[in-house]
Amino acid sequence: MSTIYGIAFSVSLLMIGVYFFVDSKHDKWLLSLFISVAVCDFGYFLLSLSKTLDAALWSNRIAYLGNVFLPFSLLMMIMSLSRFNYPKWLPKILVAVNTVMLLIAASGGFLPIYYKEVSLGFDNGYPVLIKEYGPLHPVYKVFLFAYFTAMVAVIAYTAVKKTVVSSKHTAFLAFVVIGNIAIWLVENMIHSSFEFLSISYIVTEGMILFLYSILQDYGITDTPKEIVTVTEQHTETVEVLKAFSDEQIESIMKNWDATETLSQREKEVLHFLLENKKRKVIAETLFVTESTIKKHTAAIYRKLETANRAELFEKAKEYSAQI
Repeated sequence: MSTIYGIAFSVSLLMIGVYFFVDSKHDKWLLSLFISVAVCDFGYFLLSLSKTLDAALWSNRIAYLGNVFLPFSLLMMIMSLSRFNYPKWLPKILVAVNTVMLLIAASGGFLPIYYKEVSLGFDNGYPVLIKEYGPLHPVYKVFLFAYFTAMVAVIAYTAVKKTVVSSKHTAFLAFVVIGNIAIWLVENMIHSSFEFLSISYIVTEGMILFLYSILQDYGITDTPKEIVTVTEQHTETVEVLKAFSDEQIESIMKNWDATETLSQREKEVLHFLLENKKRKVIAETLFVTESTIKKHTAAIYRKLETANRAELFEKAKEYSAQI
């Protein structure tokens, strides 16, 4: 069993490296999620090697450190992807709540509030904590239930508002969350000595990385508030602007260093913008919705430090002249 936990921990560390390769935006909540998984699996691994009660309890505390902050990171990541406009103080409040939950869960061996009694036993040679639950143990289940409920609510909001690029991506997020809920429920019902979540977390990481790799192509992983601000404040004028030639556009893309910050999909949209195509035409050409093109356009304006198409053309002329 310790071998399985060791492999799970090693893979979770590898996934952090893969994160830096896949997520070019370096989303802090996604990174926080991956670190939480690694900490959790490290705790499980140490617990499988424990020879004394004290060592097992400290290993259990490390696992809880990851388990407590993992749903927080997952919720924040889902809200970010769903463009859910949450108040700035919310993460701070949640971190405080998580810290209190961690202190309660880590009290075993110090106070009889989470575990009344705890001892170390062995199942087929592997260490197992034998626990008698205390009065505050149900708080952890309420804590997880609240987070899972919040995740489902945000995903439902995403489905209604269609703030992610498609219903398939919304369904994908729902599958990730509900899958982990199901595994957690099964573990609680069968009372297995093996923590199946250590494996399901890694599978979840792989699925989320896959989703991120797709969404980045659509530019959906940009900061939602910045994009919304630009979209709401500025409109485009199409007819009065003179389109650039393919040669000029190639020169602009080559000389304008800021275009390197654009995703591949955003570069494609920029090319059409410089050809002075209407958003509806661009959407039809790329087989996406006009709303998606609006999001790409807003992201392009922000990254190139322009407010609208007129300013984009004005700046583009400067770089076009460098042929």
